[in-house]
Amino acid sequence: MTAATAAPCHENGRASIIEDSASRGVDYGSNMARPEQPPSTESPQQRSLLLALGAATFVVGLDARIVAPLLPSIADELGCSIAVASYTVSFYLLPYGLCQLAYGPLADRLGKLRVAVYAMAAFSLGTAGCGLFGGLAGLLTLRALTGAAAAALIPLTIAYIGDTVPYSRRQATLSLLMASTGAAQSFSTSAGGLMAEVMSWRSIFPTLGGISALVTLWLWHRARHVPAVSRSASGNYRAALQSSLRPILWLVLVEGALFMGCFPFFSGLLHERFRSGPLSIGLTLALAGLAQVAVAKSLPRILRRVTEERLVLIGGGAMATAYLVAAVAPSVGWVAFSTAALGAGFSLCHSTIQARASEAFPSGRGRALALFAFSLFVGGGTGTFVMGSVAEAAGYTRSFVAASVCFVVFTFFAARTVAAQGEQARRLALVEAREADLGGATSP
Repeated sequence: MTAATAAPCHENGRASIIEDSASRGVDYGSNMARPEQPPSTESPQQRSLLLALGAATFVVGLDARIVAPLLPSIADELGCSIAVASYTVSFYLLPYGLCQLAYGPLADRLGKLRVAVYAMAAFSLGTAGCGLFGGLAGLLTLRALTGAAAAALIPLTIAYIGDTVPYSRRQATLSLLMASTGAAQSFSTSAGGLMAEVMSWRSIFPTLGGISALVTLWLWHRARHVPAVSRSASGNYRAALQSSLRPILWLVLVEGALFMGCFPFFSGLLHERFRSGPLSIGLTLALAGLAQVAVAKSLPRILRRVTEERLVLIGGGAMATAYLVAAVAPSVGWVAFSTAALGAGFSLCHSTIQARASEAFPSGRGRALALFAFSLFVGGGTGTFVMGSVAEAAGYTRSFVAASVCFVVFTFFAARTVAAQGEQARRLALVEAREADLGGATSP
């Protein structure tokens, strides 16, 4: 997720010298001491723990996405507009982002796994209680508390992967994590829509809370059998912001606003334009998650043929196209195509940015990933507020066209940033290699 170590740059099907420099611990994005490198192989205990962490992120993904197809039902029962009901998304995403700033230092000091287990337990309790309140204010309050607890899981999982998985395999591992969250999105939107057809939306949250509690126990059991990973916690947020992480944070802030902030309003568009019910909405939105899973599973093969800059261009272009098609879609089928294109594009683009962020500040990786998630979800929460206001004032067609134009601009700057950091990485990797050769030649 140091830009300097950059995700693999591929020439003639082989990793370039950047990958070799990454394996030696080169940190081009900060002046911190080089951290020790992850082991070249993973133990069975670590693989089992990664599965448990994947299950935890899956459940968190369920909770974050399940509200989208429920917005019309929540609005009807609480007597408010869909734009007001969408505050349940913002009140989840904003604390999710803000609390990253607390979890980062805690994870660097106390251990990523310990913090993740405690946060998962709090998340389970909060989710189970979300359906208990009769008014909007109580629901928003508990959604905010749940979002604050959920904030730890995905960034600390990414940071743990950064600590334990070599960079040459890291983007592929992160793509599997994205597959987990994509599957969660697909299942949650379809299951949420189906459950809303046969029961009150309030019944969904206690069910999800019970599932979360079981996953928490599994994660706690697996974490007990894996030795703690020793990593330096040097550096602070100021140092991280002065490293090559900073441009990545701006990118992911805008990406969060455009993808996470605008995505829930596909349900409003389907409800208003085609009178779609919760089940139809859920199944349509599920295609975004299915596309994320498909692309994430193919990403290791794609990385052998496509550079990072092209991944960003293809992914950003797909997301821009998705919003434009949705804006003028004459049928539900075209909206379904848009959601699938949006999910596929996000998987390509976000995985590249995420992999760079995981190496941008390795001596304080918990803090770096905290800032990354903070930017992503604050962008998502802010984007939901803005998109809701624009959709109410200008309608879904104009608001989706505006989102498409914004994605074109984002893609241009994202590709330039990735290309610039890749070129810097190549130059500095060559310098490091020459220094190593000279050192070997002058040694006795």
